[in-house]
Amino acid sequence: MSFHEQNLEAFIELLSDKRSRRLFTENNLAELAKIVSALPDDIEKLSIAIATWYETRPTIVDAQLDLLNELLSPSVAAPQKTNPLAIERVSGTAQPAVQPVKQPINKQALQQAIARPESGNN
Repeated sequence: MSFHEQNLEAFIELLSDKRSRRLFTENNLAELAKIVSALPDDIEKLSIAIATWYETRPTIVDAQLDLLNELLSPSVAAPQKTNPLAIERVSGTAQPAVQPVKQPINKQALQQAIARPESGNN
């Protein structure tokens, strides 16, 4: 995943998290909506525009950097998942590997996160 994809993924997560969402005023959200609507559906251009916007807002920069750091270096203390092959060997049955479905990182996902009411995740 490119840096620009990670940047947008973290920013969408920031907008989607109930606690982080409080960092954004109604004016912030209106500015973001206007900026994003004027841009093409290009990950790099969207990422640069968002970074340019948040770099003058220290509390949002801090929260964004925290999320980026999480994406770049997952916590070592994260619980280990059981190896599906080990389960198969012990139980004799194959366990389907279920991967969480990730929302695509694009202009539409960003616009939806900006427009989402505060009743997001967490």
